[in-house]
Parts: sequence; structure tokens; C-alpha cells
Amino acid sequence: MAITNVRSAPEGGYLAEATVLYPPISYVSEPFASVEEAKVHLETWLHWYDNVAKGDADTIYYILAVPQTWLGPGKGTHRYSGLHVKIGRTNDVRKRVANLRTGTADQLIVHAIEPGDSKVEAKRHKQFESDRRQGEWFRCSPALVRHIFDTWKRNNLLPPEDQQAILALHERIQIYQSVNESGTFDMVNPSLNEDWRGRVFVDLVHALPNGVPLHIGGKRKE
Repeated sequence: MAITNVRSAPEGGYLAEATVLYPPISYVSEPFASVEEAKVHLETWLHWYDNVAKGDADTIYYILAVPQTWLGPGKGTHRYSGLHVKIGRTNDVRKRVANLRTGTADQLIVHAIEPGDSKVEAKRHKQFESDRRQGEWFRCSPALVRHIFDTWKRNNLLPPEDQQAILALHERIQIYQSVNESGTFDMVNPSLNEDWRGRVFVDLVHALPNGVPLHIGGKRKE
């Protein structure tokens, strides 16, 4: 059950609002030019909300890829600097993520979802065209990262495991930022088969699949 409303937006236009009683979620749309457009959008959002968890609703997803060898953002950059996100469309987000994981060793984290058909997908691709790298993969620019978190906040929907993964990623970023303050490293998370030389950073908590709670910040081999 949901309580709905359409009201004037402070910046102009009209906002569609929905309050879902259980679980408690409050949704506020972007501004629309007319009341009719806001009402149509509200119906679309409610239908999406009722069906997205069942894997039966057109959904735009934002999936972040985090390589095991990523050493966090460089000095003077934003927190997701150096990462890429896939902007695509599916009716079953969990199945799509599972399919993507078969072809990569990167950690994949769903950062936001929103209702949308092929037109919305094309709109998002055009919106961030300057950040496109290959196909549906985009560079995490400050504008794109801001949009992703605004989308998450607006729709209030994300699988619990992805919410936990985002919190762990931010912990990882905080650690890496501290590491970067101490200087640069010649190797990041090298395998045991490589010849370790210079300053080496190994993250045994976040970057390795079966890590233990220990961080090693430097090893030298002559």
C-alpha cells in the first residue's frame, strides 16, 4: 500500500511522491513539466516497485566494477577515481550481475537502480557520453558518481548484500587514501609467482577473495 501525491516543485514543474507503508520508503521524483506527466511517472514507478524484486520489471542498473589491484583514488581526486560503472537495462538485476561475474575477476557492486525502458537507457548513455569508455562501461566521473548516489537515494532500493558491499568499499577507500598519503608503491597486490621488487602494497582484506584481517604496507626484495 502506498500514499501518492503530485505537488509543485520549488524550482518549477511538478514532483511525483509516493510513501510506501511497508517496508517504509519515501520516493520523490525529478521535476516534470506537467501534472499529467508526473502522474504517469508515479504509476510507472509504483508498478516497477511492486515487481522489481520479482525480477519482472524494466530496470536501469548502475554496476560498479572494482579491480582487485585498484589502490584507491589518487591524491586530489574523488573517491571513485579510476573505477568504471556499467549502465544497462534488464528485468532481473541479480541474474544480470551473475552473468557479468562469469567473465571478470573484478568485484561487481550494484550501486543504484531505477525504473526505465530503452528510451531511459539511451537517455542515460547520452547524458554521460563524455565518460563512455567501451559499450555500456563509463568512467566514474564526479558527475556520474553524484548521479548514481542521487538515484540510490531517490529510489531507496538496493539489495542488502550490495549495501554491505558499498560500506566495505568505502572502508577500503579510506584505508587506501591513508596508504597513498605515505607515498607511492611499485606493485599493488602482486601474485606469489611474480618477482616482488621495490615498494609493494598487499591488501589481504578487501582485494583478495580469501583474505585475513591484516594489511601489509611494504615489502622489499633485493
